[in-house]
Amino acid sequence: MRNKLGGFCLLTALVITSFAAPLHAANKRVKRVVSAPRYDAAKEVTIEGTIQQLVKKPTAGTMLGTHLIVTSPKGTIDAHIGGFVERGPHAYSPAVGQSVKLVGVMSTFKNKSVFLTRTIETGNRTFEVRTVRGYLIVPGVKGKLAQAKLAGGAR
Repeated sequence: MRNKLGGFCLLTALVITSFAAPLHAANKRVKRVVSAPRYDAAKEVTIEGTIQQLVKKPTAGTMLGTHLIVTSPKGTIDAHIGGFVERGPHAYSPAVGQSVKLVGVMSTFKNKSVFLTRTIETGNRTFEVRTVRGYLIVPGVKGKLAQAKLAGGAR
């Protein structure tokens, strides 16, 4: 009797394992490829022009975030400024017809040219959009991180 019970338990464990193997195989990780344009500070250029259009909701296939369509002597440029530059206490409010000086890198995203703006100069104000390495700047985050360090970390 004891032998039969041990054999039955072994058979049950074998059946359960055989069903579990195909279920686990279905949970295979899929490698996702994120296409993000690279920012190379060595290729930075300065473009001066006039804001022709402000696009807050870009069309499908373009980078998310706010875009400035700027007319310059070199032609019309799609300048990506992200969605954060218009937020915070020192927000940038672009206006059509306003003269701007943009510093950034020309790049391609899904076979379309886009200017990755690092700074925007208008009159006597300069707005930082990206870091030197090309990461979008989120208003207020630097201050919150400093406060968290002083308070002993996040709780």
